[in-house]
Amino acid sequence: MAGLTLGEKDHWKERIAKRIDQRIETVLAKADPTLLQRVEKDAQARAYKSLGIDGQQRELDAIKKQKEELEQRERRLLAEQKAIVNGTSVERELEDSAYYDRNSVENAVDARAKALESEILAESEIGRQVLSLREEKDNLLDTVWLATSSSQIKELWEQVNTLLEIKPTALEEKALKIAPVQDE
Repeated sequence: MAGLTLGEKDHWKERIAKRIDQRIETVLAKADPTLLQRVEKDAQARAYKSLGIDGQQRELDAIKKQKEELEQRERRLLAEQKAIVNGTSVERELEDSAYYDRNSVENAVDARAKALESEILAESEIGRQVLSLREEKDNLLDTVWLATSSSQIKELWEQVNTLLEIKPTALEEKALKIAPVQDE
């Protein structure tokens, strides 16, 4: 039996990944549709705290809110002046040119929050299911290749896992048990 081509392996990786994504959506929709949004917000808050900058962030958030209120008031007053001068009504829709430039602090917080998301997800059964499905998806290309590989590659993979003390995912374990592809 001939092995799958690179294109075929990539196709099956993408198809399986799509099914995993659909399963994650189904699990979340049934059990807790807002879990990922809450986890993201909680991870962001924990990231600021773990970096020791949560106090400054609270103050920055308050300042940002005050600035937005002042800018909104300024736009309103300018629109009122223009309406009076031109004899028209006040236009509520003023163009907002808020350009957001990410800085290194925000990048650090985002990176830390991403790392903390897994911790937070692991705190609930649904979260652990999502993490397990994501791990399967992340390892999918290796799993597809293992399922269609020779016995030497499968044996090497098992030895690498043993050496690195890595537990294979459920799909990876099944792929390792599939009869090896016979070279022609």
